[in-house]
Amino acid sequence: MSKFYSMQVSIINPVRNKIRAIMMLALLAAGLVFCGTAAAGFVPANSPRIKTMGRWIPTDNGSLNAGRGAVIASAEFEGTGVWAQMYSDSQRDVWWLKKLDDGPFERFKSHMGTNVLYQNLPPGKHQLTIIRETEGMQGVTILRGFFFVGEKGSVDLTSAATPTSGNPERKDAVGPGIVSGNTDGKEPLPQDQPKRRSIEIIGDSVAAGAFIYPEGDYFQRESGYLAFGPRLARMLDADWSCVASSGEGAVRNNEEKAPYTAKHAEEQIERAFYTQQEPRWNSDMDDPDLVILAYGENDFNDAANRPSDEYFKTQYKKLILKLRQFRPNSVIFCMTPANTVTSRQCVPGMGGAVAELRAEGDTRVYFIDLNANGPLLDSSDFLDGVHPLGSGHEKIARHLRNRVQSIMGWN
Repeated sequence: MSKFYSMQVSIINPVRNKIRAIMMLALLAAGLVFCGTAAAGFVPANSPRIKTMGRWIPTDNGSLNAGRGAVIASAEFEGTGVWAQMYSDSQRDVWWLKKLDDGPFERFKSHMGTNVLYQNLPPGKHQLTIIRETEGMQGVTILRGFFFVGEKGSVDLTSAATPTSGNPERKDAVGPGIVSGNTDGKEPLPQDQPKRRSIEIIGDSVAAGAFIYPEGDYFQRESGYLAFGPRLARMLDADWSCVASSGEGAVRNNEEKAPYTAKHAEEQIERAFYTQQEPRWNSDMDDPDLVILAYGENDFNDAANRPSDEYFKTQYKKLILKLRQFRPNSVIFCMTPANTVTSRQCVPGMGGAVAELRAEGDTRVYFIDLNANGPLLDSSDFLDGVHPLGSGHEKIARHLRNRVQSIMGWN
């Protein structure tokens, strides 16, 4: 998995200080988990060994922070176990997938401190992948790094010094008394990789994969990995970034009431973290080939006070223009909801906005009406007529694959 993004910004001081304070408390508590005779080499999250996709923000202490949508981190290691040191700026539940080698994906809920992912593995080389499935509404994840148990250069965790040596202010600190397993002080240099295809998906709860899993609370049932966007990317062997927020609309949010002054997609699109105004994600940090805008469901869910076609067209056009400033080189797909009722309501404004922009010279923006030839999904593909189940997301992904192959020439 290649590095999808070249991340060259730091979190502004107020955000950084808040996260450092949280990490310090968690580090003190984490000292309780380092027991037994295990030896583990620590690799900070921003090491070239760690491959990522999605909106990860690096910090000056070696962490990577994510809080906008589904993200991926993966690494190769040689040893008998792997632990992830993770923190959060909230106490909300965040669900992840983990996968080792060619094994199945398993879900886990992250907690503050050291998360034991795998242990008692056969010695040798292994491939680890972790994927945040929960949208950024649940807060910012701080991935401090990984302990690779039994890897060359490891230290005995039972000989750790006092927890104060884990002060996050120190750039060489990686935990309570733990030092980097890289004893020569040199990180391997990343190898140049050809640019991979890349897709960014920006949208609402459907794009976030709400209700894909059958049981649990709202966020436990959500899967940013199994939603249509990442499915599409996997079909096309492309990297992906999923930036989705439940309830968000292009001009109206879910159940929003007059005077409709809430923050909508245009104001939110450049946030690196859903829960914070700063830092911003800028166009220098990635360059997706394709961006899929997936809004409209929340804009029209108040039948008595729905926006007029003209108003929706005007505001939706502003959203695309903002996105075009942010994504100057990308092909943009403006996609209707899968729900046929809402889809028909979106068509005049959404299609009209795209037609005007193309007439004005932006021929890299396309209107994608999922139901142009009749309902794409059956009733059995929905949970509630709005949120697709796994079968619905698969159908959407396959429909989009055909459009991508036709428009972009991807095989």
